[in-house]
Amino acid sequence: MNTVVTSPRDLARATILLCGATDIDAGGPWLFWSALPSPSLSRSLEFHGQLVPVLVDASGARPMLVAGAARVAALAALGREVLCLDLGSLNDLAKGLAYVQSNAGRELTDGQVVTAMRYFASLPGVDMEPVLDALGLEPRSKRLRLVRSWLTLPLHWDGLLGAGAVPLACADLLEAFSPDDLKALEPLFASLSWSRGNAVNVLTWIREVCVRDGISVTEFLGGLGLQEILAAGLSPKDAMNRITQEARLLRYPRLSALERDFTETARKVSAGTRWRLVQPDLFESNGVELSVRLTSPAELRLASAELTRIAAREELADLFPEGLK
Repeated sequence: MNTVVTSPRDLARATILLCGATDIDAGGPWLFWSALPSPSLSRSLEFHGQLVPVLVDASGARPMLVAGAARVAALAALGREVLCLDLGSLNDLAKGLAYVQSNAGRELTDGQVVTAMRYFASLPGVDMEPVLDALGLEPRSKRLRLVRSWLTLPLHWDGLLGAGAVPLACADLLEAFSPDDLKALEPLFASLSWSRGNAVNVLTWIREVCVRDGISVTEFLGGLGLQEILAAGLSPKDAMNRITQEARLLRYPRLSALERDFTETARKVSAGTRWRLVQPDLFESNGVELSVRLTSPAELRLASAELTRIAAREELADLFPEGLK
C-alpha cells in the first residue's frame, strides 16, 4: 500500500512505481511550463534510459503526473514504461509547488513567473507566501509588483510576454489602458519584439498624448501611421525605429521641430569640416557644443582653420533661438 505524502517536501516516505506511459494522466493544470521533449532528451532516454523518475500522485484511479511531462512524452514515443516517484495524495497547491520545486535551480523568465502566478492565483484561499518563496519573488520587490499588474491584463497577452514581444516592465503602463485601448495596442507587439526602453517610451508617449488630446489609442495609432509602417516591408528593427520616431514626434512636436531644424542647419554650418555640432540640453538653453577629434598637431592646425570658416558661415546664427543670437 502506498504511503500518503502530505507535503512535496516529505519525500522520505514516497514510493517508487513503474507505470505505463499512456496510463499516466498528464493533463493537470499545474504542469504550466510543460513543453515537448527536446531532441537531446529523447536521445538520452533512448540510449541511456530514464535516470530520474517523474513525480506522480498515485492516490486516484490513474497516476496523476505532478512533474516530468517532457520525459513522459518522450518515453511514450519510445514505447517504454515510466519510472515514477509517488508523492501520495496532494492538493492542487501542493502539486503546483512540487512542480515548481522540481524545476529549482533554473532561472525563470518573466513569462514563466506570470504563468505560474496565474495558476496559483486561480486557487481559492491559497496562501501565497510559499508560492512567492518557490518562485523567488520578494514580497516588496518591483518584479512582484509588475507581475501583479500583468495579471490584470487579458490572458492572451501572456503569449506576447513569453515570446519576448513586450517586456514585463510595461505591465503597469498597460494596466492603465482600457480594454478597447489594449486591443488597439496588440498590433504594435504582434510581429515586433521590443526592448524594455523603447517599449516603455512608446507606451508612455501614447498614454500622455491620449490624455493630453483626449483621443483613443486607435486614433493615436492612426495618426502615427502604424498600419502603413507595418505594411511597408521594413525590417523589424527599422519598423520599431520608425514607430518610435513617429510616436516621439506626436508627443513632442515642438521639440522635434527644433531638433530637425538644428540638425539641418548644423549640417550646413559644419559641411566640409571635421567639426561636430550638437545642442546638448534639449533646447533648455541657447548653448551649442562643437567638438573635433584630433590625432596630431597638424590636424589641430587644420581644425583651427575650419573653425574660422564655420564662424564666417551665414547659417551660423540660425543655430541659436531668436532673441539669444
